[in-house]
Amino acid sequence: MIKNIIFDFGQVLLNIDPQLSARAFTRLGVRDGIDFWGSRSSSEILIDLEKGAITPDDFRTSVLGKLIPGVTAQQVDDAWNALLLDLPAGRVEKLKSLGALYRVFLLSNTNQIHYDCYMERFQKEFGYGLGKLFEKLWFSHQIGLVKPDPEIFLYVLNDGGLKPEETLFIDDTLVHVEAARTVGINAWHLKSGTDICDLL
Repeated sequence: MIKNIIFDFGQVLLNIDPQLSARAFTRLGVRDGIDFWGSRSSSEILIDLEKGAITPDDFRTSVLGKLIPGVTAQQVDDAWNALLLDLPAGRVEKLKSLGALYRVFLLSNTNQIHYDCYMERFQKEFGYGLGKLFEKLWFSHQIGLVKPDPEIFLYVLNDGGLKPEETLFIDDTLVHVEAARTVGINAWHLKSGTDICDLL
């Protein structure tokens, strides 16, 4: 019997469009967006940022080195945050209703720059903090672990006092879903075009 639901954030609750950031960085001088985002060095920097292993300033400095002269740190942040869209009110209401029936949690691979942006936006739009919708929030940059490492799921089970067989995890990335299953968590792969409001 499911008693706990753990939600991913981006594309499950918060709408995102990474292409918007890619285009924003292209306007700032990135010649090859695929190379910029897909190179091994860039991937390592992004993972380190999500783990909290490097600071936002470290990230900005690295990115500024790939852009045209004169670009500011604020422009880097704006381009990086361009992918963050809205959290529909219908999903917020769904979370409230689920919270009356289940223990509800959030587990997200994210970083301090995005975190600061969407937390502020949510507070302004809804008049209360995102944390009010969940019993607990786990953000990768704060706990030093990222999906799909199975260790992150063991961490949340222990930290939340959760039994895997009583827990449902919902994520839009298949490898994350598969990793959750390896530690005994029930997991749903939320496919593109499907909304949690239609599933729960």
